[in-house]
Amino acid sequence: MYDVNTGRIEEVLAHMDRMLQVLRAVSARSDGEIAADAIAVAAMERALHLCIEGIADVGNALIDGFIMRDPGSYADIVEILRDEKVIDDRQAERLGAVVAFRKSLVNEYTSVPVADMIRLVRESVEWLETFAPAVRTYIQQELF
Repeated sequence: MYDVNTGRIEEVLAHMDRMLQVLRAVSARSDGEIAADAIAVAAMERALHLCIEGIADVGNALIDGFIMRDPGSYADIVEILRDEKVIDDRQAERLGAVVAFRKSLVNEYTSVPVADMIRLVRESVEWLETFAPAVRTYIQQELF
C-alpha cells in the first residue's frame, strides 16, 4: 500500500523537539540579552535552521510515502502538507513564514537579521510545536 519511513520521521520529529527546547530556552531571554550573546544567537540560528530542515525532511517523507504531488520548493512542501490535510491553514501560514526565513539562515548567514529571527521564533514556536502531533495524527489515520 504505502511505503512510509515512520522510523525516520520519528527520529526527525524527536530531534525537532530537542531544537524546540533550545528555541524556548533562548527566546525566554530579552531581545537585548539574546542579541548581545553570540552563543545565544548561534544557538537560535542553528535550532531554527534544523527545525526548518526537519519540516522539509518529514514533509518529503510524507510526500514520497503517500505519493503526493512533487514539491518544487521548501514553501511548496508546506503547501502540499496543507492540501493533503496533514496541517491546517493556520499551521501552514505560520510554518510557511518559518520556512521562508531559511534563505536568511542559509544564503545570507553572515548577516542574519537577529531582531527578525527573534520575533519569528517568538511568534512561531507554538506553531512549530504543533507540527509533530499533526504529522503523527495524519500517519495514524492513513496507515492504521
